[in-house]
Amino acid sequence: MIYQNTQNLPEALYRAIANDPYKKGGDFSGSELPGPPQIRVLKQRYDKKIVQDVADLIYPLIGNNTHYILQRMNTKNALQEEQFTYEVNGYKISGRPDDYMNEILSDYKVTTRYVLIDGVKPEWEAQLNIYAFLLEKNGFPVKSARICAIFRDWSKIQALKNPDYPKHQVAMLPVVLWDLNETGAYIARRIAAHVEAENLADDILPECTPEERWEKPTKYAVKKKNAKRATKLFDNMDAAYNFRGMQEKGKYEIELRPGESTRCEYYCVVKDFCQQYKRMKGGQPCQQK
Repeated sequence: MIYQNTQNLPEALYRAIANDPYKKGGDFSGSELPGPPQIRVLKQRYDKKIVQDVADLIYPLIGNNTHYILQRMNTKNALQEEQFTYEVNGYKISGRPDDYMNEILSDYKVTTRYVLIDGVKPEWEAQLNIYAFLLEKNGFPVKSARICAIFRDWSKIQALKNPDYPKHQVAMLPVVLWDLNETGAYIARRIAAHVEAENLADDILPECTPEERWEKPTKYAVKKKNAKRATKLFDNMDAAYNFRGMQEKGKYEIELRPGESTRCEYYCVVKDFCQQYKRMKGGQPCQQK
């Protein structure tokens, strides 16, 4: 990967981001298995051509710092950042759980407060269950799992003013533990999907699903003229017209709010090499629905 420093950040900060020390200890890590095979394969194929600006990688750096801080805990009978491996179908799966103590598995995520509305992300649930699987297979029983969510966009002033706003900058989110056999079957399926993708050309890689693209559908907003916020949102134009027709004549308008794949547009480092993204930008429909 090529790192740029367009904002002329201090050399120390640039180096801290560019010199990521993370190394996985097997064929697949617990964090990458739940992810889209297409993204993983394209990262491998175009690693030396991917360009990222270090100014866009501050949040991941903050997330990494959280893990280093946890090493200060220094508590007996607790495991932090310890790597575990287990072989499934001839492939070594590795994981480095953030925190394991008293049979409780905890993972720390620096995220937005909207996770309290949207709930635990499916990839987070899968990741923690893979970690629980690795712990169990290495002789460490897991009775519960949770996400310690640290909100990077939290405001104390808003917490004092708004009764619906999170009262603290951190929240504990329980994660559903799967049956161990179910997790093993899930891991086997994900291995098969990733291995199959490795042997496919770029233009026939398995497409990322709408969920994996963080797709937001097109909406039709009925709102008062000159207002910023919508009175009501609709999925289709006919419903929006019908609703507007029931409002005071001439005071409401319909605003088209085009949908987008948020991950593709703003967060995917391989979009310049992704044939699915190029098809989408060219107006072609995705194969994955």
